[in-house]
Amino acid sequence: MKICFGFAMLLFSIQTLAATPPAEAPHWPQEYKISDERKVTVFQPQAESLNENLLRARAALRLQDGKKESYGSMLILGAASISKDQARVDIYNLKIQQVTLPSNQAQEKALKDELEKQFAGKSVEISYASLLKNLEVNAEQFKKVAELKNTPPQFIFSTVPSLLIMIDGEPVWTDVKGAKGVQRILNSSALIMHEDKKPFYLWALGKWFEASELHGEYRVSKGPSSKYEMTKDDLIKEKKVDPIAGKTTDGKNIYGNATPKIFIATKPTELLQSDGDPQYQSISGTSLLYMSNSSNSIFLDSKNNEYYVLVSGRWFKNKGLSGDWAYVSAKELPADFKKIPETSPVAEVLVSVPGTSQSKEALIATQIPQTATVKRDLKPQKIECDQGKMQWEKISGTSLEYAKNCNSPLIKVEDKMYYVVQNAVWFSSDAPTGPWVVAVAVPKEIYKIPPSSPLYYVTYVHIYSVANDVVTVGYTPGYNGTYVSADGTIVYGTGYNYPSYQSSTVWYPASATYGFGAGYGWGYTDGFFMGFAMSTMMYPWGWGTCCWGGVYVNVDVTNVYNKWGKHSVISGPAGRGMTVNTIGGAKFARGNNDNIVYTRKDGQVYRRTGKDSWQRYSGPGTWSDVARDNQNVRNELESMHASGNFNERRDLPERPAGDHQPLLRGGGGFGRGRLQRWRFPTLGFLSGALKTPTEM
Repeated sequence: MKICFGFAMLLFSIQTLAATPPAEAPHWPQEYKISDERKVTVFQPQAESLNENLLRARAALRLQDGKKESYGSMLILGAASISKDQARVDIYNLKIQQVTLPSNQAQEKALKDELEKQFAGKSVEISYASLLKNLEVNAEQFKKVAELKNTPPQFIFSTVPSLLIMIDGEPVWTDVKGAKGVQRILNSSALIMHEDKKPFYLWALGKWFEASELHGEYRVSKGPSSKYEMTKDDLIKEKKVDPIAGKTTDGKNIYGNATPKIFIATKPTELLQSDGDPQYQSISGTSLLYMSNSSNSIFLDSKNNEYYVLVSGRWFKNKGLSGDWAYVSAKELPADFKKIPETSPVAEVLVSVPGTSQSKEALIATQIPQTATVKRDLKPQKIECDQGKMQWEKISGTSLEYAKNCNSPLIKVEDKMYYVVQNAVWFSSDAPTGPWVVAVAVPKEIYKIPPSSPLYYVTYVHIYSVANDVVTVGYTPGYNGTYVSADGTIVYGTGYNYPSYQSSTVWYPASATYGFGAGYGWGYTDGFFMGFAMSTMMYPWGWGTCCWGGVYVNVDVTNVYNKWGKHSVISGPAGRGMTVNTIGGAKFARGNNDNIVYTRKDGQVYRRTGKDSWQRYSGPGTWSDVARDNQNVRNELESMHASGNFNERRDLPERPAGDHQPLLRGGGGFGRGRLQRWRFPTLGFLSGALKTPTEM
C-alpha cells in the first residue's frame, strides 16, 4: 500500500505568508529640493556596521546645481529600529558625519549643512535584506560565539512511520483530579495515563494507544473508561498537554492510513527514519549520496563509507545507521559538502557548512536584533512560583541566583535588586514579588551567565536607549535558542541537558536541544528559517509563550514584541504585510529599479550599466568603466546591487507554470524539494519539550 504523507505540516505557515501582501518597498532614491536651481538626490544607504542598534551607513548622492551635476557620498550615523517581521529598518536620530564631493570639494561643508536641515527630525527606511547583505559585504558584524555542548543524543533509526514521545527524565506520576486511581506522567507534554494492573494509555493522532508496559509495543486501543476521556478533554482544553494532532492544513492525518510505531524516550533522543529500506541518490559533483526516501538530512560518503546526519544544526557521523553516532565538527566535514549545488534537493544543509554564502548570511541574520519601543508603564504577566515561595539557586560562574521554581526567569542580583525578562522585555524591582517596572539598565553580571545555565538565553535581550516614557529594547535569535557555534555556523540549543523543575503537581521544563527534529533551511522565497518536526509546539518555561507557533518558525522575522500588543510601538504602520526575502544568495530587496548608484567605503561613487558592468564617477558628467580585471570591486558592487533588488532572482531555476508554492529547503529534520512533491514528512514528534508551565 502506498503511503503518501506530504510535508504539509509546514503548509499553514507558508500559505499564510503567500496570502499576505508584500510590504511596500522603501522608495529610493529620494530627492530633496534645496532651492529652485539646486536639488540633491540621495541613493539607498548601504550599512557598514551595526553596534547594538547604532547603525553606520554610507549613501551615494547627486547634486544638481542648475545644469551642473556632480556626484558624491555622505556618511551617516543613526539609531536603527529593526522590524524583521516587516522586512524593514527605520534609521532615526540621523547625524551626517561627512559629505564628500570629489569634484566640488568647496561645496562639501555647505551641502552637509543643507542636508542636516533636510534630515532634521526625520527617519529613513531601508529594507532588512539590504541591511543583511551590506553587513555581509563589509564583514564588520560582531558574532557572539557560545561555548556549546555537543554530546550526541541517542539516535533511533526506523524504516516504518514512527512517532517519538519524549519524557523529561524518569517519569513523574501524579494523581488525576476527578479520576480516582488514575495517574498521568507530569513531566511530558504527551498525555500518558495509567492505573494499577491496567494498560498504559497514550493519546495521539486523535485516538488512544495502549501498551502493557510504558516502553512496550503500543497498538491502537478501543479506549479506556469514560473517566479517562473526560480527563483528556479537560487537560487539552486547559492546554496542559499536547494533543499531538498530526493533521495537515486540510485536516488530513499526516500518516495517511498507516499507524505509526511509538517510541518512548526519557533522555535526549532523535528519531531518524526512511520509508522502507533506505534509498540513495548521488549529489552532482561530489562523492556524497543522500537518503532520498527520508525526511532527515542523512548522507553517505562513498569515499570512506561513513554516514553523516544533521540534527539541530550539528553534524554526527557513524559507520552504520544503528548504534552510537559521534559528533563531528562542521569544520572537519568532507570537502564535498561545500560543493553541494544550490539547486540540489539537499541544499538546505549548506546553512550548516562553514564558508558557504548560506552559512555566512545566516550568521549575520542571527546578530541583527529585533527591536521595539515599549512604554515604561508596561507591566509583566503574573509571576507564579510553586508552593508560593521562591527556591533560589546559584548561577555557576556568577554572583547571581535564580528562582528555579517560578514560571519566569527571575534573577536575584543582590538584596533589593531583582530582574525578570518576559517576551524579551526586562523588568526590575527591589523585591522578588514586585512591584515591577520596565528596566532602564541591566547589570553586566547578568551577561556573564554561561551556556551551562538554563537561563543563558536571557543574555540575548538588551536595552538600547531610554527616553522619558519609553525604552528601546531588542533581542537576537539566541533568545529563541539559535546560537553561533565555534565552527562558524548556527545551531539550535546549547546542547546542555538542563534539569527541569518538577514537584508532585508542577513541571516547569527547561529548554531542550534534541527530541523534536529542529533544523534550519532556506528557500527561494522564504529565506533563512527554522522548523520543527511537530504538529504543535509548546513552550519552555523561560521563553513564555513568545515564539514557537507551529512547525514553521522564521527565527529571523518572528517578533515576540507583538505579545505586548498596543503597549509597544513596532516600526512601520500597523497591519503592514510581511515580506520574506531569501538569505543564501538567491534574492534580496531594494527600493526600486532606479537605485543603481552606490558608494563604497573609499567614498567613490559607482553606477551599474548592465549585468556585471560598472562605471566609476570621475568628475562632472564623466564616468569611467571599472576594469574587467578589477574583480574584487565588481563583486562587491554586484553584492550591493543584489542586496537591494526586490525583483532580481539571479541565476536560479524558474518554477513550472502554475506552481505557486515556495521552494523549500529543510535542514536537519525537514522535508526537501517542492512541498507538493515531497511525500514523507519528518515524523519525529516531540512530546517532551513542554513549553508552558504544566500544573495539576
